[in-house]
Amino acid sequence: MTRLLTFPARRAKRLGRALSLLFCAALALSASCSHDYSALTGGPTTPALIPGTFVLVAVQGSVLPYNPPNSNVTFISGDCVTTSEKFTLSVTTTTGTAAPVATASSGVILDLNKGSVIFHFNVSSVQATALITGNGFVLTYQGLNLAFERVA
Repeated sequence: MTRLLTFPARRAKRLGRALSLLFCAALALSASCSHDYSALTGGPTTPALIPGTFVLVAVQGSVLPYNPPNSNVTFISGDCVTTSEKFTLSVTTTTGTAAPVATASSGVILDLNKGSVIFHFNVSSVQATALITGNGFVLTYQGLNLAFERVA
């Protein structure tokens, strides 16, 4: 008879353990979601855009300075600094005989899709795809391919 009287206490104890284990699992899951994201990767065979400093080495496959056909703009230099989530891009151009002008833009890196990331520029809703290469990336922006290589 005493055994029948203690059964509800055991059941309550088991229920308490189950609830505490469930709470611990939920706490562990929420703690694992709060850390910083790792470097962007697309899988073991896909290169990653690791945060760093990159310099503009070519436009449309041609070394700098580069003057696009039917244009009086000349690309002189450029650089891009990336983190795992943000970027800052600066390109120096000149028009004709005018003094060089540096244009800076910044934004966020949205996602990765099989070796490419999307650069979303803050000032507008413009997005540009960057194809990740072995030592940098090629950003397709306003119809031009801007090739950047890592320096740091």
